[in-house]
Amino acid sequence: MAVYKSDLTPVPIETKPFGERLLEAFWNHAVRDPEQKAMISGENPNHFVTWKEMYLNSLSVAAFLEEFGFGHGDMAVLVLPNCWEFVQLIVGAALRGGAVSGASTLFTDYELERQFKDSKAKIVFAVESSLDRVLKAVKNCPRIRTIVVVPVHNREIPPEKFDFPFGVLHFSEVTKRIPNLNQKKVDIDVHRDILVLPYSSGTTGSPKGVMLSHKNFSTMISIYINHYDKYVYSFIGPDWEIQKKNMLLSLPFYHIYGIGVLMGAMIRGQTGILMTHFDKNVYCRCIQDFKIKILNVVPPIMVVLASDPVTKKYDLSSLEVLMSGAAPAGNDLIQKLKKVLPSLKRIDQGYGMTECSMATSLPYPKEDPGGNNVGKLLSNFEMKIINEEGKTMELGEVGQLCLRSPTFMMGYLGRPQATAEAIDDEGWYHTGDIARMDSNGFIYVVDRLKELIKVKGYQVAPAEIEDLLLSHPDILDAAVIGILDEKSGEVPKAFVVRKSNLLTEDQVKEFVASKTAPYKHIKEVEFINEIPKSAAGKILRRFLRDKARNLNSKI
Repeated sequence: MAVYKSDLTPVPIETKPFGERLLEAFWNHAVRDPEQKAMISGENPNHFVTWKEMYLNSLSVAAFLEEFGFGHGDMAVLVLPNCWEFVQLIVGAALRGGAVSGASTLFTDYELERQFKDSKAKIVFAVESSLDRVLKAVKNCPRIRTIVVVPVHNREIPPEKFDFPFGVLHFSEVTKRIPNLNQKKVDIDVHRDILVLPYSSGTTGSPKGVMLSHKNFSTMISIYINHYDKYVYSFIGPDWEIQKKNMLLSLPFYHIYGIGVLMGAMIRGQTGILMTHFDKNVYCRCIQDFKIKILNVVPPIMVVLASDPVTKKYDLSSLEVLMSGAAPAGNDLIQKLKKVLPSLKRIDQGYGMTECSMATSLPYPKEDPGGNNVGKLLSNFEMKIINEEGKTMELGEVGQLCLRSPTFMMGYLGRPQATAEAIDDEGWYHTGDIARMDSNGFIYVVDRLKELIKVKGYQVAPAEIEDLLLSHPDILDAAVIGILDEKSGEVPKAFVVRKSNLLTEDQVKEFVASKTAPYKHIKEVEFINEIPKSAAGKILRRFLRDKARNLNSKI
């Protein structure tokens, strides 16, 4: 059997609960450099937090949650933009034996309600701009007993100036709890207890809660840190002191890529420059003012850096390493970026997924053959390539990529069938992506089987939009695919069978827009007489993709 193991040195499996690990890191960073800021607001650099404050506030969160009755197995949903409270809440919940699930601040009340119910949330922490939608969502969620507002956008306003509905607390009620430096440790099973519950569509279907244990996630962060420090940064230069490099944190923390980069910076002791949302002017100013050397990006950000006139207003010459993930970046875009930003020593792509806790392969500059490879298998990973019948293929052959690692999820929350379809009896995760490996161990992802649409690096599940469309009284049937888009990579297109010819394209778009976050909005609608399906009733998306391509080629 052609099973390939990473030829990189294995990283020890993490056995310490992640909350304790982070708390210990905060303390060590504070002792090492009491003046260092842990995080700084990119929008307003006058707002920042120190490592000491991270340590004490995390303990205050734990004390609040204990008083609230939040304990082992409980779930908190964070409807928050990137902010340091997000990290403190993860630590506090973890110390109590509970878990957190991040949700986009762009979600509608319809989407929030679904995640609140599915995750079995007990408490919600939300930014002030999301409060109205959260309040609507919790009306049908009796498990949720408390909502706490984190005033990320109004830090300068005193708590007493806020006028919240009855039962809604200000985050100051959390941080005023006296940190218990000797609090009793909760018994945590790092192998089975959930730490974080991000949502992913997997290879098919609607978004599902991905159960990542302390061991899964913490080991992934160790592998990620070890790989960059040992194989990437050392290649750039021996004088790289990573703790002195500011890290621009613009990727959303509720996304596995964003939280992975965030936690890498927290463990290392780097100062994080936070962006609550992507703004191209703020982004470029942060690169210039904070002398950012390393960027973690998604392809749409690469498009901005390569083509937008705003980049000419700022000095971006500090940049040396650019790492892209979440969706493929084309070679033309990479070449253009090299011309625009000649200071870059590396432009790399990695490969990963929520189910593996972040990444499965990352760049290996020492032997990089070039081309659109996604690097080598990370430490502790195994892979194999299979054909349509499930037979293992040989080196160099193309087929579905299957992966195995101690970082892979325990499963999808409450969905044993979906879990069994994703992970087989031998522990192999079937990615739904078509790939090959060359003789030097570099991986090339050439196509994908999965139905997922990637809009600016965000997952959009066709099944989720289709279910929504089928709830419309004038729609008989529907199917959704991704079509190419220069700025977003892909955007959703809906094929709709109408009950009445009175239904218009704009009405379909408006219906979806009223219930979903902006990146899920339908870009195109095409009315057809029948949705092509197999004998088993499965949508034949390849026919719809061919139809869309043929239509675009005629325009």
